[in-house]
Amino acid sequence: MSRKMSYGIKVSHKGFDVIDLNKKRSNKPPLEKALPNLLSSLALPYLFGAEKQVIRYQKAASSLQSRPVVGTMECLHEASNLFEDLNTVAVYIKKCGKDHKYHQRWKDIRNHIRHAVREDFDKEDSPINKGVARRLKLDPKLQINIGFDKDVIKVGETVVEINKVTAYLIWAEDIITKILVNAKKDGFLDKKK
Repeated sequence: MSRKMSYGIKVSHKGFDVIDLNKKRSNKPPLEKALPNLLSSLALPYLFGAEKQVIRYQKAASSLQSRPVVGTMECLHEASNLFEDLNTVAVYIKKCGKDHKYHQRWKDIRNHIRHAVREDFDKEDSPINKGVARRLKLDPKLQINIGFDKDVIKVGETVVEINKVTAYLIWAEDIITKILVNAKKDGFLDKKK
């Protein structure tokens, strides 16, 4: 039995009508002006998530002295989620035509945690791990090298200050806000429902 959900997100493939999926695919090109509106809307949950992850990371880091092992494990988990969210925001922002000097860094740290720590653990020949290791200046004899402090995350020789993460999130939120304000002016967003 199919359960109807009251809330959610549906995005159709190009040419399909999300309201009536029984319609045939249209050959009419999508409005290029509308794409950033959609992308910025999709970036919002990850932006909000990253903002929460900063707080969660700092809370975990505050326990490092009193509970070093548990605090380190919590920091790894919160940093992992933070960089997943940051990388997702970066992907959407780049698709909206904006770039930032930290985009590659977010992706590299996310990939280091995701691949070296999880998916490709103990695979020295992973091309992802090699490129990331070079850019993050990881010691080639170490598979994982991540350090935690309340105001800093250090991956290899790459230092990420939490205040720089916060500044990036403010920058990204400003871009998303401007896109959505223009979308409303252009009639792509309305207050119905």
